[in-house]
Amino acid sequence: MESPIVNLQQRLQKLIDQYTVNKKELDELTKNYAQLRDENSQLLSQIEDYSSLVTDTDSSLKKLQDEHQSLKNKYDEMEKMLFGVESFADDAIKKIDDIFPKIGNNE
Repeated sequence: MESPIVNLQQRLQKLIDQYTVNKKELDELTKNYAQLRDENSQLLSQIEDYSSLVTDTDSSLKKLQDEHQSLKNKYDEMEKMLFGVESFADDAIKKIDDIFPKIGNNE
């Protein structure tokens, strides 16, 4: 028959052993938590950097599209002006030809 003191001592030893195991697990989980928290912070930082790059890229793209449209509009205006000048030049040549007969015809 075991004495109550031995029985109590065995139970206390089991509790101490269980506490030791649980304490080691808690320490390990705490380390894992800290590592995951650091990784999460790094990931969030990378996401913020990526978001900033996307925003900058979108802004640059919009600027370039606006500039392209502006240049296209200027090109269209200049092309219309050129056609106007060509038409004016053609009319002027016709009027000059009407006023002065072609030199080649007189020979």
